[in-house]
Amino acid sequence: MRIENLHLSGVRNLTDVDLNCCPGINIITGRNASGKTAILEGIHLLAKACSFRTPRAREIIQHGRDKLTVTAKIRNADNSCVVTGIEKGQQQTQIKYNGKKVKKRSEQAKNLPLITITTESHRLIYGTPRERRHWLDWSLFHVEQNYMDVWLGYHHALRQRNSLIRKRATRTQYPPWETQLAASAVQIREMREQYLGRLQARLQLPEVTSQAGISIALQSSSESEEELLRKYTRRESDIAAGHTQHGPHREDIRFRQSGRDLGQVFSRGEGKRFIMTLLLAQAREYQDSCQQTPLLLIDDLPAELDEEQREALLSMVETHAMQAFLTTVHPEMLPVYQSQKRVFHVEQGRLIKVVE
Repeated sequence: MRIENLHLSGVRNLTDVDLNCCPGINIITGRNASGKTAILEGIHLLAKACSFRTPRAREIIQHGRDKLTVTAKIRNADNSCVVTGIEKGQQQTQIKYNGKKVKKRSEQAKNLPLITITTESHRLIYGTPRERRHWLDWSLFHVEQNYMDVWLGYHHALRQRNSLIRKRATRTQYPPWETQLAASAVQIREMREQYLGRLQARLQLPEVTSQAGISIALQSSSESEEELLRKYTRRESDIAAGHTQHGPHREDIRFRQSGRDLGQVFSRGEGKRFIMTLLLAQAREYQDSCQQTPLLLIDDLPAELDEEQREALLSMVETHAMQAFLTTVHPEMLPVYQSQKRVFHVEQGRLIKVVE
């Protein structure tokens, strides 16, 4: 899948910007605050109906306007062509895909699979368990057909049980929700472990990374459904805490090298390099699972990567025929050998020139 044409209007300082996109690497250059990252943000909005920079719509919509729009002409893997767009105001968001209204964010995310690497992506290593679970859940949502249904079922049962705990409900009210909770928990754990195992295998390939000895593991319990159910029926500790303390909503993902967390042994530059290779491995997993290539957004590519690392990263993008959109203040720091690339220069929210 690739974007052939992209139009953005009212996204931060972007007034009206049209990009005829290259199927390979699209490099967006310009000074800081020129609007480079806003173009990536617009693509992210189109795919996920949210920004990777802020949850507040008023910060994204250009000052003096009441809404923003992003539209794109998409060429799919089967060579079909569709048009999709988002119109976002302060209170309302409308999305269309191939002429039809899209009602759920998750539906549009399926239509336009996307992997985003930003200056905050290192939080997969240094951030909270919740941030790592969020990354893992969205990753599985794209490659496991029934993962979202199982996840939603688990969280519905979790909310019901927590409500009963807070109300100090009678014993007879718990069993249906605890039965669903235990069954869904085991399914979620199995799908998470299998997916992380596949990513782990990809990280061992020479084309992906030379950072040896890195492991990815789900930090979770290994109880069977029956064992989990018995744990849930012993409610005293959860009642004292006021919520359910055990299950997939409390799990964490550990990235380690030689038994030590990467956050303890990696510099920020090493962490960024690892996250980039991890997310590219994720893109390859999606390609093989879904027979479609996700879009790749990389904000400020050269930062904290040396020349060899930048060349290796872009070589991998090119080898696997991914369409990438990347920003940089220093285009001279990027290798020049890519066979399919286009350079866009942005100044004060306007596209000034295009260099083939």
